[in-house]
Amino acid sequence: MTQLFAMTVFAFVTSISPGPVNIIATVTGANCGYIRTIPHITGATIGFVSILFLLGFGLAQIINEVPYLTEILTYIGGSFLLYLAYKVAMQNPMIGDDSEPETSAPSLIQGIMCQWLNPKAWIVSLAGISVFSSHDAEINALLLFCGIFFIVCYASISAWAVLGITIKTVLDTPKHYKLFNLTMGLLLAITVVYTFFISG
Repeated sequence: MTQLFAMTVFAFVTSISPGPVNIIATVTGANCGYIRTIPHITGATIGFVSILFLLGFGLAQIINEVPYLTEILTYIGGSFLLYLAYKVAMQNPMIGDDSEPETSAPSLIQGIMCQWLNPKAWIVSLAGISVFSSHDAEINALLLFCGIFFIVCYASISAWAVLGITIKTVLDTPKHYKLFNLTMGLLLAITVVYTFFISG
């Protein structure tokens, strides 16, 4: 029970904290609403849990033996996320007849890729596996850890999407949306640069 509680707390703290995936969920929630944010939420959750599972299943050993792989992933993933930050900042909502912004929302695959190219996801997963799993750990323990993270991660990203929907109530004009998108794009870029520093 103590182990289960510790896993849940770890999953919550790392999932709810600000990061690229959560920022994108907030922007999408504000611009597109919750329903259209679901593919991003689902994809990001699947993406993270798949990383966690593969690391627990042995990929972590390979990464530890070839440390420069982590550095390569950090720079490739960071570059991709900086591109997303630019896209978010430059997003220019068009107001339709119903006065709702017409913008594209991330797809399921894009949500998965956001995690697979997210240095924070790999750092958190490696930390979680090192603390709560071992090379001798039974598959059941790994599946339990992945199951906890699936639930907590989905709920946490959803909370950020709901935050975006709440913010939407004060975004009355295209100018407000543009300012919001610029701010969130800048915040996303800052979190990516910060990740470079903590992983370097």
